Amino acid sequence: MITFEEMGNDKVIRYGFIALLFTGALFLLASFAGELKALRFIGQDAQFTRTITVSGSGEAFVVADTAEFSFAVIEEAKTIADAQRVVTETSNALLSYLKDAGVEEKNLKTTSYNISPRYDYQNNRGFPTGERVLIGYEVSHWVSVKTKKTDKAGEMIAQLGSRGATNISSINFTVEDEDEVRREARKEAIEDAEDKAKQLADDLDVRLVKVVNFYESGGGPIYFAREAAFGMGGDMEKGAPPVPELPVGENTVMVNVNVTYAID
Repeated sequence: MITFEEMGNDKVIRYGFIALLFTGALFLLASFAGELKALRFIGQDAQFTRTITVSGSGEAFVVADTAEFSFAVIEEAKTIADAQRVVTETSNALLSYLKDAGVEEKNLKTTSYNISPRYDYQNNRGFPTGERVLIGYEVSHWVSVKTKKTDKAGEMIAQLGSRGATNISSINFTVEDEDEVRREARKEAIEDAEDKAKQLADDLDVRLVKVVNFYESGGGPIYFAREAAFGMGGDMEKGAPPVPELPVGENTVMVNVNVTYAID
């Protein structure tokens, strides 16, 4: 026969067991929350609280393999149709020449096509009346060009000028695929940062444990660039046009890094 005293002891044991389970669950939840908080700091090991951060820079050089420039055909006429006819005929002839010279069609792109009215002001005894008078229209067609034939860029520009282009500008020599060059610059930047970290650790009398954070930045390649305006509407003398010298030069790719090391 179970006495009241035994029943009371069973309740105490049961409640104590429940309280123990509840306390354990709270401890697990607190630990899990701490782990989640630590995971928010991506790239840094939560166990390392002592760190040093150093910067490094690197650069690599490469000869440009791509030439880029733009040209325009601009015409003024009494009517839109007359201006468009001249622009269309000239533009088509220039595009045909570039394709024959080896420029791929995918590297020829219209960047602007504009039709604008042109006005003049009537004068009355030397004073403008404020009334605008339509005197004609201007049509312009801008095209960007990209070619791997960097050694032929000067000749292309000369030919475009002699064949009717009224403006040639934004001449750049670039590197089409700079991944390998950037990798070389990054490697140099990391080595620079590592040398600085070792020197700093030696000065502080600490030991480098491992990299816990890394950040890279770079301003991109520095291109050789030149503005030019060759061949104003075919006004050059008859005969072969002079070919401008366009030095390709070197492009510089720069990379900067910040590296954080755990120390002990």
